[in-house]
Amino acid sequence: MKKKTWRTVMALALAGTMAMGLTACGSGAVNSTAGGDTSAAQTAKETTQEASGDTGEVPVIKLWHIFGGDTDPNKAIIDQVVKDAEEKFHVKIESDTAENEAYKMKLKAAIAANETPDIFYTWGHGFIKPFVEAGKVEALDDYLTDDFKSHLGPSTLTGFQFDEKTYALTTDQSVACMFYNKEMFEKLNLEVPETFDDFLTVCQTFLDNGITPLTVGGKEPWTIAMYHDLLALRAVGSEGVKAATGKETGYDDPGFLEAAQCLKKLVDMGAFPDGSAGISREESEVPFLQGQIPMYLNGSWTATRVYKDSSLVQGKIGVFPFSVLKDGKSGVTDFTGGPDTAFAVSAATRDPKLTTEVAQYIAYELAIGKYKIGSSILPYVNVDVDKSEINPLLMEIYDFTKDATSYTIWWDNLMEGKDATVYLNKLQELFVGSITPEQYVAELQKLNQ
Repeated sequence: MKKKTWRTVMALALAGTMAMGLTACGSGAVNSTAGGDTSAAQTAKETTQEASGDTGEVPVIKLWHIFGGDTDPNKAIIDQVVKDAEEKFHVKIESDTAENEAYKMKLKAAIAANETPDIFYTWGHGFIKPFVEAGKVEALDDYLTDDFKSHLGPSTLTGFQFDEKTYALTTDQSVACMFYNKEMFEKLNLEVPETFDDFLTVCQTFLDNGITPLTVGGKEPWTIAMYHDLLALRAVGSEGVKAATGKETGYDDPGFLEAAQCLKKLVDMGAFPDGSAGISREESEVPFLQGQIPMYLNGSWTATRVYKDSSLVQGKIGVFPFSVLKDGKSGVTDFTGGPDTAFAVSAATRDPKLTTEVAQYIAYELAIGKYKIGSSILPYVNVDVDKSEINPLLMEIYDFTKDATSYTIWWDNLMEGKDATVYLNKLQELFVGSITPEQYVAELQKLNQ
């Protein structure tokens, strides 16, 4: 894999820098380095560490994350965790939020402009790697407490480790799975499909009865990727996906074309509502939560939405792992997902020890809170949680993931920088029919040339 330079990150964020009009972190914050290079960050860090004991001021920590929407069930959790962290560590935390895709643009622009917040929500693998290589993210190993380390499993932090150093602390573990309306299945005497051919038969049966079987918010292309990435995993296998997205191989395996063709087949048969390409994820799940659409493929965090007060399908929804392909290279115990989101610490933060301790507290407590409401599988071990408090759908997901043979992170996070953007754009074009499956795979091949 070609190593990214900071010029790559700058190029990725240039448009965002011009458009977002970001405000620089104030001088009262823990992170107030104006310069962006590693040496400047280190100089500021050393200077402020020497002076921090004399001011008597309450440290201010800038925190960025994506849980700001009024309908987001995680908002109440993180708001409380932040409040508790302020009291526990005697700091003031200034939070700033944005929706998923807008947040990614905003964060890239801030890092490029050397205005990185002290603690920031991030994705692992290819998303955070360029920032790490550019020296913009603090290595956390020296500051992690023994208590925190006692809750780490063998794969808890692997997506955030480079050259044997840890750069972010996970907040959840998620997998993609199919949520389905058990009542709607029973009315048509349908069984949970085990193979993709069975799945197509189920979809056609619903269509024959005037019911659109699936939903997707194509305006946010990562929702299309939920389908595509599972199909590719089923066809090519985990190692094949990782090798291609990591540029160790090309996309020559015929399974990549098969995955694109399977997705196209679903679109062409009318499995998704008309206009799906132009609606958001939130809009797309409304008819599912109202009991009008029988199946919805998305992350395990959907479990908490099923049990929202506004949901009309509480107690009616089941969940199953995505169906397998004939002659495919993975089975139902191979999943897309894993620990993939986390909180990282800016390399320019004034007090890395304090900031890391705050970050690990927020990450750990948020993970537990998300687990309790059903928006995440718990990524930490040795945690005493009353299972009666856990969302029942999440317990179902836990039951069929506890013996998982592999986890493969979603492509847009496995890929680095502009490759992920190209991939999502081309996938969207495939979905709306602007390009064929063959043209789609050819575009992927260009990324590795």
